[in-house]
Amino acid sequence: MSESNFESYPSLFRPPPNSPIQESNTDKTEPLLLDAAIPVIDYFKCITTTTTTTNQDVDYDDDKSICRNLIGEACRDWGLFRLVNHEIPVPLLNQIQEHAKKLFSLPYETKKALFSSSNNNIVSPISYFWGTPALTPSGAALAQKRGPQENNQSLQWMEGFNVSLAQLSHLHYQDLLLETFRCLLEEYGKQQARLATEIFKVLGSDLKLEPLQCQSYLSVATGLLRVYRYPRCFEPERTWGIDVHTDSSVLSIIHQDDVGGLQVYKDHQWLHVKPLSNTLIVNIGDMLQAMSDDSYMSVKHRVKVNKLKERISIGYFVFPAEDAVIQSSKYNPFTYADFRAQVQHDLKTVCLKTGLQKFKLPIKSLN
Repeated sequence: MSESNFESYPSLFRPPPNSPIQESNTDKTEPLLLDAAIPVIDYFKCITTTTTTTNQDVDYDDDKSICRNLIGEACRDWGLFRLVNHEIPVPLLNQIQEHAKKLFSLPYETKKALFSSSNNNIVSPISYFWGTPALTPSGAALAQKRGPQENNQSLQWMEGFNVSLAQLSHLHYQDLLLETFRCLLEEYGKQQARLATEIFKVLGSDLKLEPLQCQSYLSVATGLLRVYRYPRCFEPERTWGIDVHTDSSVLSIIHQDDVGGLQVYKDHQWLHVKPLSNTLIVNIGDMLQAMSDDSYMSVKHRVKVNKLKERISIGYFVFPAEDAVIQSSKYNPFTYADFRAQVQHDLKTVCLKTGLQKFKLPIKSLN
């Protein structure tokens, strides 16, 4: 069994002193999940137009139309799809993974000090958090209401860096490792903004959104990255890396390593999202569900922890412009700022994200 640097874990994630960790990673309390047959979308075919070669004209228009139809079907049937040929350089993905591993391996107190959500009343573009993915707009962990039976089971077994891409270029580190990591994240954010914009153009066309709606419904200025580490867990049957949830975003684009653990809910069952090299998972978020009049579904998902291996994943999340009013036949008009405020209020008071239900229009009686 490989050794882990438990000093890099928050104290509540460390195994008890002298406590042996069993070699088996099989959870006998839960049957093995089926691999999800997630729709696969070829990004290159979605954006390529008619091209002239030295020998002949190659018409990609048919492939492009088919591919775009497949995206709409995937959003309606699954709420997510797997993206291949996404044109993000493999070396960039690998370098971010390696730098993230090095930073997560730093002692816990060092990470807290380096990546505080605010220093001298200045909000940092990169903040460190753990135990919950619910954060304030500044990137600090959101203080939530806790029940009388509070214990370690309520913790979500993860830690991460929250990265505000709009502010990242204003930050510079003297330390080479930190500055390289910042530069890699900045470049990755630009690549993800390109992907999200092109994908949303396809979805906007499928949903017949007006051009002005498309411009305000997805704002790359709101983009953020979450770099997660899911530490080894000596009792994986008692907790989750991240518990079942939907994303509040318009789109979420996830890159996971080869460890696995992501699960999605479809047709009343949980399915395993198998990690495949050099692919991305694109999730539909709550905002896009509302924009589509519930035609697209914000996918429920969760992350299983592992007894023997740590897992690294990188998520890109993008939202509407703060003041963009989302118009829908199924919901009262609202902005993302309204939605976020409601979610944070619910998490603080009832420790539960109610999401879109608070904005849902009442069902009209047929009588």
